[in-house]
Amino acid sequence: MDTLSRLPWAAQSAVFKKLESIADVGSMSRSERLKYDEALKKYRDTLSVFEGARMEGREEGIREGIREGIKKGKIENARKMKAYGLALDMISDITGLTIDEVRDL
Repeated sequence: MDTLSRLPWAAQSAVFKKLESIADVGSMSRSERLKYDEALKKYRDTLSVFEGARMEGREEGIREGIREGIKKGKIENARKMKAYGLALDMISDITGLTIDEVRDL
């Protein structure tokens, strides 16, 4: 209790709200507790799914950014090679771009 009295009012309020929610769960009947536990499980599963989807989207975005960066680098190198007069098929072979992509630069 001494520690609790040293906490700021907002923290004390949060502690008491948490204790109140625990007490409410403790006073539930068996069937209410089963329903509560099932609802809590669904809530946590949903949060987990959303977090997984967010991380997958982020990873896909990173992979896409890397692919775009590599493609831009190939295009820039092909432009330089083309400016030096290298043959289109040679540029295509070196960069991995198609001959049509090299021709369109």
